[in-house]
Amino acid sequence: MAITGMGSGKSAPKITVVSTMKDEGAYILDWVAHYKTLGATDIVVFTNDVSDPTDHILRRLNCMGEVQHRFSRVMRRGPHKSALMWGEHEPAVREADWIFVVDVDEYLEIKVGDGTFQDLIAANPEADAISFPWRIFGNAGIEEITKEAVPRQFTKAQPAEGEPGEHRFFKTLYRNDKAKFDRMGVHRPFLTRGHAPINWVLPDGTPILEGDKGGALYVRDAYGYEAAQLNHYALRSLDGFFNKQRRGRANHFKGTIDTGYWKKFDKNEEDDTSLAEKFFAAEAYRRRLLAQDEALARHHEAAFEWAQSMAKRARTQKPCKAFLKELAQMRGQEPTAETDNKVA
Repeated sequence: MAITGMGSGKSAPKITVVSTMKDEGAYILDWVAHYKTLGATDIVVFTNDVSDPTDHILRRLNCMGEVQHRFSRVMRRGPHKSALMWGEHEPAVREADWIFVVDVDEYLEIKVGDGTFQDLIAANPEADAISFPWRIFGNAGIEEITKEAVPRQFTKAQPAEGEPGEHRFFKTLYRNDKAKFDRMGVHRPFLTRGHAPINWVLPDGTPILEGDKGGALYVRDAYGYEAAQLNHYALRSLDGFFNKQRRGRANHFKGTIDTGYWKKFDKNEEDDTSLAEKFFAAEAYRRRLLAQDEALARHHEAAFEWAQSMAKRARTQKPCKAFLKELAQMRGQEPTAETDNKVA
């Protein structure tokens, strides 16, 4: 384990990204390419109970040296927390200078320096942890799953300026220092008992309140978006949402993905094309991956076919038909026979 954050004399810190996935094959390559272009040194992905080509894609990426794919045994704590428990034993995690736990529907945009983890850390040299508040991106009326990258396709978001007292959840990049941080958590690391002093900030350097360091999962009022923001695409397309309903939630066995979930995450008040406009680097990285490995390209194509087929099947079933009618009402439309199959 490196405690200094500078890789034992190396010029740049080692950044390990950790994630867990299930039936996300249509979205994997853009996400991996994005975090590689941000400067992630290692990407460790755990999967469980997969039905689509997710495992096939990740195994090819594992063989190519792009990710480290692991099969997770899910315990009572749930898929995500179980994966993080197993992840503590991974060499790429133990030997990292910094660790970042993030989901496949979360894309970090870094706006300082050349847009990399390394430049963000250099801009916050005294920081032990940097938390990135979510900025939620809504569905924007998009129905179908396509091959267009998620950050390119979804560019409508909640306002950058929050309402007074509004809280926004965050994810955290933190220094792999066991004197301060005991283990990974979904939103933030768990603190070591009797830990050394911790310098915990937002990406623009705004300090996290001392009283919040122990267990806060969100911040209020200040978000630090000028330096970096974490774009959260919880819904994506309507068909993608139907597939997410079938899959279930990563952290909650009993959690539901319904109209309440949709309302919470369908934020379309402002246009934000910042990440979309700079996503060309990740797209070039993805193209190189596909050109390098024929099997990867084949599994990537199969993942889209699977996702589109499953969504088409879902639209014929009663739960989705009921959801479509509720969605039409939320959008101020009169439910008709057509809304059983399509919502404008």
